[in-house]
Amino acid sequence: MLGRATLTLPASPSALVLAETVAAGFAHEAGIPADDVARIQQAVRCLVAFSVEQSYEGRGKGDVELSLELDPAGVQVVVHDWGRPFRVAGGAHGPLPEGLEAAAAIDPEARLINLADQGKRLVLRVPVEHGIAIAPVVDGAADEERARSGAVDDIVIRDATTDDSVAIAQLLYRGYGLGYVHSDFYRPIWIEEAMRDGHVSSTVACVGDEIIGHHGLLCSEPGEAAESGVAVIAHEWRGLGLFDRMFDVTVQRARRIGLPALFGQATTAHIYSQRSEFKSGYKPSALLIGAAPAAMAQAQADSGATPAGRGALLNSVMPLVEQPTINGAAPERYAKVIKRLATEAGYTITSARGAEPLELTEKLEYSTAGDVAFIYLSGELDAARVERMLWSEEARQAGTIYADIDLSCPNDAALDALRHEGFFLSGLIASGRGGRDWLRLQRPQDTADMDAIHLEGETANWLLEQVLADRDSVS
Repeated sequence: MLGRATLTLPASPSALVLAETVAAGFAHEAGIPADDVARIQQAVRCLVAFSVEQSYEGRGKGDVELSLELDPAGVQVVVHDWGRPFRVAGGAHGPLPEGLEAAAAIDPEARLINLADQGKRLVLRVPVEHGIAIAPVVDGAADEERARSGAVDDIVIRDATTDDSVAIAQLLYRGYGLGYVHSDFYRPIWIEEAMRDGHVSSTVACVGDEIIGHHGLLCSEPGEAAESGVAVIAHEWRGLGLFDRMFDVTVQRARRIGLPALFGQATTAHIYSQRSEFKSGYKPSALLIGAAPAAMAQAQADSGATPAGRGALLNSVMPLVEQPTINGAAPERYAKVIKRLATEAGYTITSARGAEPLELTEKLEYSTAGDVAFIYLSGELDAARVERMLWSEEARQAGTIYADIDLSCPNDAALDALRHEGFFLSGLIASGRGGRDWLRLQRPQDTADMDAIHLEGETANWLLEQVLADRDSVS
């Protein structure tokens, strides 16, 4: 007999009967006593029912994977689904959610494991001679809209708390499936920890106990601009101006904290989020081709059509200080572009006299999504070392690589090496790493859907022209 069996089921009530039947057959083949077979069936029924009824809300859309695996301690049962996110639970993480009481009774060590954009797992062991496990399969779970259940006057805009973490993760899932670029926001426990240490400060819109909107402030190190984003509004509550109301609260908080600037990264799959940012005072500063996974681009597109490749994001900046400056001069090739972007955003370019290069790692740094990488160059750096970084196996695996060059410590040799390796213009990053200002270059390595780039306004479309012209000039 095989020691492991895996079964993919539709997220519908009929899946329970099939799952119990397969579990019984597997257990009988393993020679498990009848009483223990019934316990295994009970465990399978509990976990699968939770996925069908709670994760997918009984909609019949999506996949549930069940795996049975024998091990010396018993039968391990693992159910993996890609439905609504839940906070990690079980053991030291606290009680399991409602609906999993039977699982906790069978195995006090039963766990709910949040895997961010890879879904979640429900794991328990039935103490007999064998076990069950499961592997991930991408599902096609679709969001469903519902009618508005309250009036505009009932909507409350407030600061988010750690108690909102599960609702924020589930709201993001309703809007983007599991395709959002900031995948950590699918982990409620990560949201809680980031709120406690100050790296995330969010605003939410609520109707009663239901969270219908979220706008986050993602803070890095002191002196660096913070990203405003992870903005999502429930479909049925869009068109009521909630983004503007949440944004105002977020900006007020950013000014109180003393941040030098805010930046946002709006999708180019449509122009609506760009309009919201521009209306709030943001100005285009960089075009990030290939920054968004194809799944995110598809979720954001108006048509819902399958994209031809990775999507782009438009980076926009809004200074918060009274006299914002860009310290340092761009290399001659990009000086006019950087000057226009800086001027339109309200910055004055000044000379950075006596600036010392930052001590930076020579390794690539990956985004939380795991498929976009960054390198940072400050001061003189041997061009051959830059090339070695880019030809590493780690670099080859990135969907897109972005290279930031410190404007206060220009490096013509590094710039030439990057262009020789296919890097071209992205734009200006103000108050970036170390609080300094950077010239950003980019090299998409996976297919990017250039036809799906839609930009709002003269400056953004002018920037696209500059980016494409520079792309055509590199090796």
